[in-house]
Amino acid sequence: MGTGSSALPATVKTVYVAQFVNDTTVVGLEQRLTDAVIRELSARGRLKPVSDRSAADSELAGHLTSCNVSPVRFDANGIAVEYQVTVTGKLVLTEKATDKPIFAEPAYLFRQPYTVPSSASSYYDREREAIDAMARPFAQNLVTTILEGF
Repeated sequence: MGTGSSALPATVKTVYVAQFVNDTTVVGLEQRLTDAVIRELSARGRLKPVSDRSAADSELAGHLTSCNVSPVRFDANGIAVEYQVTVTGKLVLTEKATDKPIFAEPAYLFRQPYTVPSSASSYYDREREAIDAMARPFAQNLVTTILEGF
């Protein structure tokens, strides 16, 4: 998937996560995904996120190029009860000391199914809830990919 090695360089212990750039039509997607990635990095402990760019050993930059929420399963009345959320983007983790990429994925693809809860009353609610539900698995997948070098 990425071009990273099986482990981060020993000199890289901190990361500044830049706010992802959002070229999708989903308002706020960049904030939700950036925040989820920072939370996931904090939970893992191997690569500590820092809020001061100048204090970081590395920097993660992301460019979200598309986000689609598509219905994939319907009930007897033809109402969607499950969606597939697909996000694509370009992601690069750069070691600041050398200005070289540690991890680069120019065509990152993440898919997540989402079953609609009965509380979602409109399509807008369903789309928003699907994207909110996808943020954590997106972050877990991305951080695992970076840390384990897949």
